Amino acid sequence: MRTLLTLVSSLFLLFVPCIVFASSPSQEAKITLGRYLFNDVRLSKLGNRSCALCHSPDLGWTNRFSKVPDINGKPTTLNTPALLNTAHYSQFMQSRDGLNTLEQTIMLPLFGTTPTEMGMTEPLLLQRLQQASDIYTPLFTASFQSPEFSTSKVIDALASYVTTITSLDTPYHRYLAGNSAALNDQQKVGLALFNSERLKCSQCHSGELLNTPKDKDDPVYVSTGLYGIKNQDGSYLYPSHERGKASFSHNDSDDGKYRIPSLINVSETAPWGHDGSVQSLEQYIEHYAAGGRVITVGKNAGDGRLHLNKDPKITEFRLSTTEKKALVAFLQSLTITKLPAQQHQDPFCQLVPLKNKKDSPNCLPPFKVKS
Repeated sequence: MRTLLTLVSSLFLLFVPCIVFASSPSQEAKITLGRYLFNDVRLSKLGNRSCALCHSPDLGWTNRFSKVPDINGKPTTLNTPALLNTAHYSQFMQSRDGLNTLEQTIMLPLFGTTPTEMGMTEPLLLQRLQQASDIYTPLFTASFQSPEFSTSKVIDALASYVTTITSLDTPYHRYLAGNSAALNDQQKVGLALFNSERLKCSQCHSGELLNTPKDKDDPVYVSTGLYGIKNQDGSYLYPSHERGKASFSHNDSDDGKYRIPSLINVSETAPWGHDGSVQSLEQYIEHYAAGGRVITVGKNAGDGRLHLNKDPKITEFRLSTTEKKALVAFLQSLTITKLPAQQHQDPFCQLVPLKNKKDSPNCLPPFKVKS
């Protein structure tokens, strides 16, 4: 065991630092520019949201919506995934594979229309930046040695900033690095259960981010049997409006398949599930213990245990109340120490002031669309 911990410790130290520091003055400036853009409502067509609305540093780099509303206030079909450590992902989208760079992925919420998240167009983006040239000309000049605004520079800066949203500073990782006191006895029991053949959690949630299959040949997009709605031909499928990979491939073999999420900081990112339909970690554990979720009422009533593509590793198991508490305690040990507030400070004053949130000192007035 000591040899294993030493090996993992070495790998851990290679992966750290927890924060990706800038390697040059221009890169440092680019990260600063990205932070401004990330928090600026100018990047949305209606001026009513920023990237930080959906990916709030105060809420685990996600939000508390089950399904985040689109730019017009209508709920979308997916829960917002946390941005923490996404710079180290191999696939960036929950239900659409093939997007394996941050730059490709950032284009979708900014310019995409299914759903319309920011609703931006390139001409409007450049116009907004030009109108705020007193703010952005110095930032672009420092970042790119040119005051010229362009969409590619915006995407580059946003991607550079997202790479700083990274941390493995958790009790669990400190334990792996050799600090046996980093986990308490209950959490150690939970870790043993997590890795056990009985529960098989680590078969899918492996690696440093706990988001990759232990067997490298296993898929990273899987169905967990969250739904099992019986259709006319007797197949058990996910809701027709949100079918995972099948929404893009239109193949039933992809129905209900979503990217395996990272469990780092999982206790801070409620609600859970691809659609935010799971309200507690205990509920999720019960879902896996049952081998799939059974819904008895409503339009999504069905038996997820019978779902067409449910991963064969998801089988029933029994847990005592004590074991369930230990497993939840282990999941809570995956919580990161908060990233430095200064590095992720919102430079703009709040568009709608909240009682429990203070503006940063000397914040800039927020952008408002002229009526």
